[in-house]
Amino acid sequence: MSLKQDKCDESTEFSKKVNHSGVFSSLTLNLRHGGVSLLLGNARPFMGRCCYVCAPESWGLLFHHHLSFLGFRNAILVTEKQTRYRGWLARRLCNVLFVAGRRVYPDVSFLERKMINSPRVQDAMKENISDATTVHRKLSSNVKNVVKILHEIQAMISPFVLRMTSWFLLKVFNWVFVNVQVHRGQIEMLRKARNEYDGPFIFFPVRKSRLDYLLVTFVLFCHSMRVPYISCGEDARLPFLRALLQRLGGIFTPPELYGTRSSPGKNLYKTIFCLYVEKLLSEQQSLVVYLEDLIPPCGRPCHVGLEWLAQVFEAFHSHSIPNAVLIPVGVSYDRIVEGNCFEHGETKRTTVFAAVCWMLRFLQKRYGCIRVDFGQPFSLKDYIENEGVHYRSSTIPLQRILLPCILGYSFDSVYYEKSQDWLLNRESWTELSQHHQGLVANLGRHLLYTATCCSAVMSTTIMACLLLHKHQQGVFLTTLTKDFCWLMNEVLARHFDVGFSGKLQDIILHTLFLLKDCVLLKRFSLTNLIVIPKMTKKAAEELSFYSNAIFPVFICEAVAACALNSFLTEIAEPITDLDANAEVVICQEELVCKTVQLCHLLPSEILLLPPCQSVYQFSQEAVDKLTYCEIIIAEENENKPACDTWQKRFSKELTWKMDEFGDSDSEYEEDVMKTYFKLGQTCKSHSFFFFLLSLLQPVLKTYGTLAGLLHQLDFPLEESQCVVKMFTFLQTQVEEHPGSARLSLAHSVVRMFKELGVFEVEAGVRGPILKLGENFQSSENGLKLQKYIYQFC
Repeated sequence: MSLKQDKCDESTEFSKKVNHSGVFSSLTLNLRHGGVSLLLGNARPFMGRCCYVCAPESWGLLFHHHLSFLGFRNAILVTEKQTRYRGWLARRLCNVLFVAGRRVYPDVSFLERKMINSPRVQDAMKENISDATTVHRKLSSNVKNVVKILHEIQAMISPFVLRMTSWFLLKVFNWVFVNVQVHRGQIEMLRKARNEYDGPFIFFPVRKSRLDYLLVTFVLFCHSMRVPYISCGEDARLPFLRALLQRLGGIFTPPELYGTRSSPGKNLYKTIFCLYVEKLLSEQQSLVVYLEDLIPPCGRPCHVGLEWLAQVFEAFHSHSIPNAVLIPVGVSYDRIVEGNCFEHGETKRTTVFAAVCWMLRFLQKRYGCIRVDFGQPFSLKDYIENEGVHYRSSTIPLQRILLPCILGYSFDSVYYEKSQDWLLNRESWTELSQHHQGLVANLGRHLLYTATCCSAVMSTTIMACLLLHKHQQGVFLTTLTKDFCWLMNEVLARHFDVGFSGKLQDIILHTLFLLKDCVLLKRFSLTNLIVIPKMTKKAAEELSFYSNAIFPVFICEAVAACALNSFLTEIAEPITDLDANAEVVICQEELVCKTVQLCHLLPSEILLLPPCQSVYQFSQEAVDKLTYCEIIIAEENENKPACDTWQKRFSKELTWKMDEFGDSDSEYEEDVMKTYFKLGQTCKSHSFFFFLLSLLQPVLKTYGTLAGLLHQLDFPLEESQCVVKMFTFLQTQVEEHPGSARLSLAHSVVRMFKELGVFEVEAGVRGPILKLGENFQSSENGLKLQKYIYQFC
């Protein structure tokens, strides 16, 4: 998966400017003496394994270790070897011959009369007819409405349009992208899954760009696999784009389904839509479902995505399909296609002229590499059969868990699981029970978690993370390259993959070229450069956007590091000198408790906690990982340290938790109570500790800043206006706190404040209305909340 030479003249000029005499020769010499290696090759971490707890039977079916050694394939690199022909003409027409030779599976044709005569549709048509004398006339009118609705919903996969679109994408992708990489082992796993399971394939890609609508279809078509139908949202509004997607299998949700309960004809729309999707699945057609909203990219399963998943669940529950194969898909970009993706504003209607201008700008830029990763397919039936393991109903509101800790009343309930607001809309399209809705919501969380974790870490992510979290004041290019290799090796050591390989010089130049609008390069000497990140609003937002992709790799250690920092702030002075030999004894019990509190405070889209894992298990794993990287070192200490008071306070809760999971006996429990830690004394561990702290500081500082803003807002206030005001305030702080000006953070703060009881919600005409809760009417408790959040920074 080596980086091929960039075809852009601008990139070549950039490389010549940076690679002046002596810079990279000195860099290579320094790296050689430093012992830094790339550790890249065909044998890469095979990501996307399904959960052993939730789908144990699927876990061991399709994965084999030899799949990891099959290497990668560039999907847009087409030569005569990919065709059945050879010669000069074949080399000139290789794209046409390649597209013509791909297999297209037959489409599904639904007869309108068969749909109209369905008992469910007939009942929906008669539902609103109250006058018996006009039944015949209204039924005729409803038949026309059914035909109209079918024409709006019904999609088709046209072989001609599919081949022409794929040929066009080959031309465009080869112009603007360096490569589109796909793992051969993952494709082989999909082929085996087709023979192993009897059911439709449901793909769940992460949302990164509007280009995702065509990307998964293009990759599957290039490998002669069945092209899926696509669940399209309202962000694809152009008429010609809508017509194109409909002939590529795009299913557009009728806008009537978003209406109120009293909307005329809504039940008819819902019935036809559900029946159409059920017929597709019963014909073994594949489907692409997007669980996230693109604007704003919140990282949580949206209600529309969960409703699509509920359709699959209901089809299985009603025995329309024997099974369904669920496949998470990770998509990674070196550079996101949308130019305005960092603004996260409201979606506006796009005109044809604006679309043409966007296309011209798109063709003028270069976007680096794309990596598409298909996770291990697992069975919906297998997941449902193990629902007793991963479905939890004994949860309590966050207000009862965390509010006593914030106000200093009690810590007794901190180890309980908080309730999750993941259920479907009250006006859901499906008639699932509350238990099944919770099961679908947990499945959506699990799929989104797996798809996010199987996404490769790109070079721009590593570079942006270093510039934003470690070298905000600037850094020598030689030092930055060493840190680049260090961070890349840390990613690989945690069984995550990177979406690049090749010569070190090419990778660094390629990454700096893609981030050229965010960095300044200054010559320091003939053998070195200084790389300085720009702290303008746009540059800071862009660097933050790319660096956030590193969260799934280090989120566990980062949470534990912030909890450790809170503990150090309480019992000792914070460590500021890397050479200081601070002898601080830390009780495991207290460190786990702090980590649990922070887990409750953080939004679920940042924590990336799968539903089958409890907060307590996550916290224990986080503390263990701090010992692996030698930030803390375990020791047996029979003397009572300064933190021994926490042992009496939480021994009861810890005992209850261990008994619940059944993974310890009395002797092990006693050993846990005697386990203490001391700080690692190496500069390497201190440096990594500060790096982990910096990952979560933008989020925590945003929470603390907005907590101090509560009494400056005029309540009562509409929720949408409150989010806008908070986001506007964050934009004014972007240069001081890079990475905090995100609309998704403003949404998560409002959501967390509602769960915590800071806001009380009342029904309004245009939406929910917020007012301060009873406990936070006084500014004193607001300051306590702010202080509680800032302790982790």
